[in-house]
Amino acid sequence: MVLDPQLIWNGLVVGSIIAVSALGLTLIFGILNFINIAYGDYMAAGAYVAWAVNAQVGLPLGVAIVIGVLTMSVGSVVLDKLVFQHFRTRSPITLLIVSIGLAFILRNLIRAIWGPSGHFYELPMEANPSFLGVRFSIEQVAIMVVSLLLLLGVYVLLRRTRIGIAMRAASDDRMLSRIRGVDTEKLVLYVWLIGGAIAGLGGIMLGLDAQLRPNMGFTALIPIFAAVILGGIGDPKGAVAGGYTIGVAQEVSVAVIPSEYKFGVGLLALIVGLLTRPDGLFGEATR
Repeated sequence: MVLDPQLIWNGLVVGSIIAVSALGLTLIFGILNFINIAYGDYMAAGAYVAWAVNAQVGLPLGVAIVIGVLTMSVGSVVLDKLVFQHFRTRSPITLLIVSIGLAFILRNLIRAIWGPSGHFYELPMEANPSFLGVRFSIEQVAIMVVSLLLLLGVYVLLRRTRIGIAMRAASDDRMLSRIRGVDTEKLVLYVWLIGGAIAGLGGIMLGLDAQLRPNMGFTALIPIFAAVILGGIGDPKGAVAGGYTIGVAQEVSVAVIPSEYKFGVGLLALIVGLLTRPDGLFGEATR
């Protein structure tokens, strides 16, 4: 079977969105040791804030994106202080349950403020160009470029800066890092700032590629979780690789199965990955 280049391109675009979102989620897990179910609703909130600034206030999309990202960066810290900080000494299961409650609150708050119907960003109406038979949009190209720049920036942060090195050390052994003098509370602040910003950007990318809906983040959690687990929980590079793997697999599968079933490919890849590579794509031990 000859793979359709259009499907591969679509898969790379979707994979970019999943990879970026999975990276933010796995960074938060690495420091706080719990899966934040509300992460998808962080994505939706960032997307809706950017849409409101763009479509309702009338500011340029670039400005709206920056405001949406910054809002979720700061907002994630505020939510940590209001909610998660009070349960941080409890078990990860407790934090997981708390995050589920927070997810419901955020999703219904979005629905109450902006309504249940779908929205689109204010984008110029332009014909989609094509190259070598592959049709693409300017938004898709922007998604690809921004995601690659972000992934490169996070890689440099984790490998070349003191904050990143401290985050990696705390991810491996938080208690030992505290003994060695690492301010883990400050790291929690940094990881929420970075993770919240990535969530906001991931949600905006998702909105640019599709449509804004209150449950958009919750729906996106399935492939994002699949990417995180497939890549190895807590492993940033594995999350990125898992994101692109899930994205391409979902879109390419449309050649042989109906498109409404493509989201099941992520779950299938997750099951196969757990059976064949239980420690992640790169052999990183899960927690």
